[in-house]
This record gives sequence, C-alpha cells and structure tokens, in this order.
Amino acid sequence: MIESLANQTALVTGAARGIGAAIAGHLAARGVAVVVADVDRSGETTADSLRSQGHRAAFIQTDVGDPGAVTAAVAFAESTFGGLDIVVSNAGLSARGTLENTTPELWDRIHATNLRGPFFLAQAAVPALTRRGGGNIVTITSLQSKISTPDLLAYGASKAGLVTLTRSLARLLAPKHIRVNAIHPGWVLSEGEVQIQAAAGLSPEDMKRRGTSFPLGRITLPEDIAQTVGFLVSERASQITGQILAVDGGIGLHR
Repeated sequence: MIESLANQTALVTGAARGIGAAIAGHLAARGVAVVVADVDRSGETTADSLRSQGHRAAFIQTDVGDPGAVTAAVAFAESTFGGLDIVVSNAGLSARGTLENTTPELWDRIHATNLRGPFFLAQAAVPALTRRGGGNIVTITSLQSKISTPDLLAYGASKAGLVTLTRSLARLLAPKHIRVNAIHPGWVLSEGEVQIQAAAGLSPEDMKRRGTSFPLGRITLPEDIAQTVGFLVSERASQITGQILAVDGGIGLHR
C-alpha cells in the first residue's frame, strides 16, 4: 500500500502539463493539497481535473523567472491550504542553441527559468517550510548537466548549476529539517518532448521503439518521475538529502 501524505501541501512549478502535471497528480492521489503553478494558464485545467477527481488543488499563474511571482505563489499556497510542506522545482526551459547562435537573451531566459527560478523559490519557501517544522524541496535537473550536447549548451549549464544549488541547499537547510534532493530525468515521453521530436519527424511510437534499446527496455514516462518525487518526500526517504537520483532507464550508464 502506498504511504499517504495527507495533511501536506505541495507547490509544483511547471505543472500545467507533462512531468509537472504527473507529479501534481501523483501527490494529489496520495492526499496532498497541490498548488499547480505555471506561466501557462492551462494549469487551471490541470487543477480543475484534479478537483473533479476529489482532490484538493488550486492554480496560480507563475513565471518562475520573476522572484516576486514565486514569492506570491508561496503565499498563495499558505493562504489557500494553510501551510507548505513540499516544493517541487520542475519548471524548465530547454530551448535549443549552439555555441554560435545562443544569444545573450536566450542564455538569460534559460537561466532565469532553470536556475534563478529554483533559487528564489527556495528563498521564498524556506520560511513557510520552517513554520511547518521542516519539509522537502525536490529539483528536477537533467542528464544534460553532465553530458555534452552541442545544441543544449545553455540548458546543460543551467542544469549543472541547479545540481550544485541542490547540494548547497541540502547542507544549509538540514538543521531546519528541510531535505533537498534532485532527480535527473533521462529521455521522457512527455508532451513537451513529443512536440520537440515531432519537429524532427519522430512520433511517440518512434520514441517508444527507440526506448526498447535502452538498458531497462523502455522510454521513461512522466509517471516514473512522479513516483520518484513521491518517494523522496515520504518518510521512507527520511535520511536522504543532497542526492541526485537518475531516473533514466539506464541511459546515463553510457555517458
């Protein structure tokens, strides 16, 4: 039987669709009140769907690159559900750019979402988590933080910074009983990735077929990431902090 997380509240960024929506859905099914935070207003539909299933959920439009917006999202979680226990920094921007064509604007936009956002979200959330006696922060990083992909230079650099930030926060916040961990997704069959691969001529079925060549025999699903988040924020992981957990079907073993 899956351990209940009832009476807790989670703030999940980038939760309108894909991995974030899967995380929000998994936590809600475990009894967590979920704040769906996303710059895309379709997050309201995600929250509506959770409520229609009998879960507690609310949406707030949030640009994680704006420190004021993430502060407002934390305040919204506390005012709506009475506190905050879990923060999942999932929002990410994976815009492509090579060494030659990455502009200062693209670099700044990627880092604002992928690195500055999680930093200021943690800064805003720690007082709220402390008021609950502790809690959990989970960051969603990427295998791109440790491999070389020519058209994902800024993205990889931002995710590598997020790994360092995760470890630093874990050390800093342990005395406050706040655990901080990261998940490295591999190639995930998410809505966003499906759109990216469609531009390259790959269908979801093509992606699944390619996944059969991975060490564990299939492509990673958003639900795989969601279940790992559920484990990391549970009491079963009460002695785990500062860790970077790859959920990639084993493809990182080749890197």
